[in-house]
Amino acid sequence: MIVYEILTIILAISYISIFLFYLLGWMSLPVYIPSESKPHTKVSIIIPARNEEQNIFSLLNDLLQQTYPPSLFEIIVVDDFSEDRTFEIVESIVDPRIKFLRLKDFINEDEIVFSYKKKAIETAISNSNGELMITTDADCRVKSNWLATMVNFYEEKRCQMIVATVLMEGERKFFDKFQELDFVGMMGITAATLHLNFPTMCNGANLTFQRKAFEEVNGYEGVSEKSSGDDMLLMHKIAEKWNGGAKFLKSREAVVYSSTQKSIRSFFSQRMRWTSKSQSYSDWKIKANLLLVYLFNLSILASLFLSIFYSQLWLVFFFQLSIKIILDFAFLSQVTGFFNRQKLLWLFLLIEALHIFYIVVVGFAGNFFQTSWKGRKVQ
Repeated sequence: MIVYEILTIILAISYISIFLFYLLGWMSLPVYIPSESKPHTKVSIIIPARNEEQNIFSLLNDLLQQTYPPSLFEIIVVDDFSEDRTFEIVESIVDPRIKFLRLKDFINEDEIVFSYKKKAIETAISNSNGELMITTDADCRVKSNWLATMVNFYEEKRCQMIVATVLMEGERKFFDKFQELDFVGMMGITAATLHLNFPTMCNGANLTFQRKAFEEVNGYEGVSEKSSGDDMLLMHKIAEKWNGGAKFLKSREAVVYSSTQKSIRSFFSQRMRWTSKSQSYSDWKIKANLLLVYLFNLSILASLFLSIFYSQLWLVFFFQLSIKIILDFAFLSQVTGFFNRQKLLWLFLLIEALHIFYIVVVGFAGNFFQTSWKGRKVQ
């Protein structure tokens, strides 16, 4: 038991160090305040869409009402073999800024495609006119100043990639609140690590990058065999080529809102898909960071189980659990406060207990089991 207790202490110290690092990154990241300069950048907003008849109209309506000059942006919707009315709905919206492509028109019959979403984005970029590419998902919503804020940040920083916030919105059910708080935490970590030049995560629902940068890293070459990873794996390629080339935009105006998953099955499929990307990370430091967080959560469950047989481990269990609760609450209180989502913390203790099981199960399943997404297997 002495060896196990020493191991838990090492993992606890690692977790403390990692979360203090996150807290430092978030608190030192300044809030972006846009200037009043006149924009001049041409933008292409890319939306891969598969079976999105329930959502695509709302997103396009949001985009057509942006405060950014209409002459400076286009919207490219790429239909990814939809089996519903997505195609008809997009075609019914008459606006010269909307360009609609069907992915099946750009794929040869004998072509092997591992990631249809990456292929859709590549197709859109090849048929775009913008200097700046912005990707989002068809089931999202944005505020009217979203695009103007993104471009203002780009014209000021001139970075190769901009990562911005995605927030979950759902019903008032506990399952929805669990997803919302979990995602707020993920966004906080995304922001903190990028600010400290240690990029770990990003989300393709709110991702901006230079067309030139995409071409210089040869797009998805080298990572195209993964079904997912159009966001994180591209960010890592850009971060490797340009030190500090990927930056986080901390602004309430630049938020993209996405819906929570309606079922536990779809939730786990989504999270397993995200977790599976970690196998393709080339930076050992990022892998070590993720592994240490996973092992610390796993050790909490292990201590709980072993304490049934070894009573002296109850103290170890409560020590580990206290560390996780204190650090997670300190970090989440800062991030939820910025996004005006402090009410989620009323459920913190209950969510925190479930979060430990969720991290362990999804972390294992995402790396060792296949899942499916929108009718396709995730590799």
